[in-house]
Amino acid sequence: MEVKSSFSDKEDLESSVDDLAYTVMVLRRSGIPVTTASLVLLSRNYRFGQRPVDLFDIIDQTTAAFDTVAQFEGNADSVAKALLNEVQPQPALVPACRDCDYFETSCLGSGIEHSVFHLPSLQGKKLQRLSNEGVIDLFRLPEDMELTERQERAKTSVLANRAVVEPGLAELLDAIVWPCFYLDFETVATSLPLYEGHGCHQQVLTQFSIHRRDSLDGELHHHEYLADAARDCQRDVARALIENLEDRGAILVYSPFEKKRISALRDALPEFAPQLQAILDRLVDILPFINDQVYHPGFKGSFSIKKVLPALVPELSYSGLSVRDGDTAIARFARMAMGEIMGAEAEATRKQLLAYCEMDTLAMVRLHEALIQLATRTRYAGSIPK
Repeated sequence: MEVKSSFSDKEDLESSVDDLAYTVMVLRRSGIPVTTASLVLLSRNYRFGQRPVDLFDIIDQTTAAFDTVAQFEGNADSVAKALLNEVQPQPALVPACRDCDYFETSCLGSGIEHSVFHLPSLQGKKLQRLSNEGVIDLFRLPEDMELTERQERAKTSVLANRAVVEPGLAELLDAIVWPCFYLDFETVATSLPLYEGHGCHQQVLTQFSIHRRDSLDGELHHHEYLADAARDCQRDVARALIENLEDRGAILVYSPFEKKRISALRDALPEFAPQLQAILDRLVDILPFINDQVYHPGFKGSFSIKKVLPALVPELSYSGLSVRDGDTAIARFARMAMGEIMGAEAEATRKQLLAYCEMDTLAMVRLHEALIQLATRTRYAGSIPK
């Protein structure tokens, strides 16, 4: 029985069956007979407080697992030989290189300032061609390679060593209505639900940060909320959100995440539906502005705010914070909710979480300013020096 943290009703179980088959193969090769093989997956119907036996659905996958074992057996000896070989295999450019810790330090990308992975969304046949031709450096990109508009912008930016800004950025920014609110959420989702009535992996909105100003040079105001980890605070979050976002002005976010969470909150709390829908109608996602209008060599193929911010606002950094990323924030809040962080440590953790979320919205404030500066300076020119 292979236990997984995914739901039993997901359409594609192939990867889970592969894991199950691998375990069966290892047991058989160790001399242990296996008669049945099942996946033990989370039930979407489970709710906080129910019996442990209700948490899982057991799905027999004996036939599928045994068929896959037969396929695996044909490769088992060669895989073992490769793993135990003292000679490093010849590296090849593959999709996994993009996120490999060793690619740029001790493998194909070593010594290359801008690899082909600095082209956004490079994959499929394009990547395969570059791999076949041994092209790693973006400066050696074949002249006849067809690129998307976004990839062309990135190529131009890197080769010319300058930020490239499309004329349409100014129009998009001019359409933003003041006052501006800059909004960021943090959530928690765990395999075992944390609160009454909640199911497995349910996203729970735990905190927000809001920066507000009436004009580009106006005074900056900050509001924040962090839930009590000991209870479900969704109604409190909704009330605080409605109060602090007021009833006019653009609400700037970075990614569709805030829209999804506000929509879920609206659907779960009908009494707040009109006010939350009004908030949804005011959201302005600035991520597409950058995706479609701006590229800087420092983006390195990514439009994550953690890559965009250092390139466009180098003076602002998360380095001095105890919590520097969303995964850490989720884990810290979950540990408080489960009683693993208490007392003085919990109070310190709350301050760290608030500081991290505040930095996220301050980053959007500075990023908005940087985009306006770029648009102003390049309204007719189209690009600026790096």
